[in-house]
Amino acid sequence: MVSAESVHPAHLRALFINHLDAVLLTFVIGALCLVLHDALNLQTFFLLIGMALIAWLAFAYNDLCDAPYDAQDAKKRRRNFFTRQGSLRYWYIAAPFALSVAALAFLQFGARGLLLIGIALLAVWAYSAPPLRLKSRPLFDLIMHALFVQTFPYLLCLYLTGVAWQPIDYLLLTLFFLSSLSAQLEQQARDYKVDRRTDRNFTTQVGLRTTIYMLKFSTALLVVLSLVGVIFGVVPLLLYPLGLVCIPLVWHRFARRAAQPRSERLVWTVGILAALYVGGVCAYWLVANL
Repeated sequence: MVSAESVHPAHLRALFINHLDAVLLTFVIGALCLVLHDALNLQTFFLLIGMALIAWLAFAYNDLCDAPYDAQDAKKRRRNFFTRQGSLRYWYIAAPFALSVAALAFLQFGARGLLLIGIALLAVWAYSAPPLRLKSRPLFDLIMHALFVQTFPYLLCLYLTGVAWQPIDYLLLTLFFLSSLSAQLEQQARDYKVDRRTDRNFTTQVGLRTTIYMLKFSTALLVVLSLVGVIFGVVPLLLYPLGLVCIPLVWHRFARRAAQPRSERLVWTVGILAALYVGGVCAYWLVANL
């Protein structure tokens, strides 16, 4: 057992930044909804912080539940904080703090906020932890990822702010569903050789070739729907820079070999650029409207 005092700083950073791309993505998606509906203010900005903390909590908890599986592979073991440290002291400090701040952010909206944070936490538990562990149940793993990782943050903001839905909302919810689905397929394809030995999911059941076909089809459908939205004027100019930033990711999916993993550096770069752009829009919006 590793004592809490011997935790290496590099290992500790892994607890907080391993999934920073997903945390940033949650913030970006929620902020987009708020800006598009003129609903960004101090109250809803605090909600964005709460949503980002729930995203961090979800991915960190997933790492905790995955530790016995990730410990069987050298690469995954290095990326998982819980396989590199014997002490859970920092988790027991950080997780309640994140949950408390997130709860305050959601409870601003009364019963509706309580309902949605309850749904989010239930999904976190059901996806990662036994006895359900839906991430290890083929098809359920795809459905949960598609519904909650990118789609739920946008839907959450729509519901809590009570704004009237516009055509762009239906389009974005569809695109986020497809984007989450393709991201899960891409990750399962990347980890196929390891997961086939240590775990069970959609790709280990249907095979790598089927997953690659589904990944390319869902990505192509995402691109087509985006272009249709642009042609028919559904997509506002505000979203054009985000679409341009994502082009390298889409191109890489079609250009790389089937056995070649996605570029984590490219994913991080796109995520940071998107977060900087949306963060700048939020800052401008807040300053202009306060």
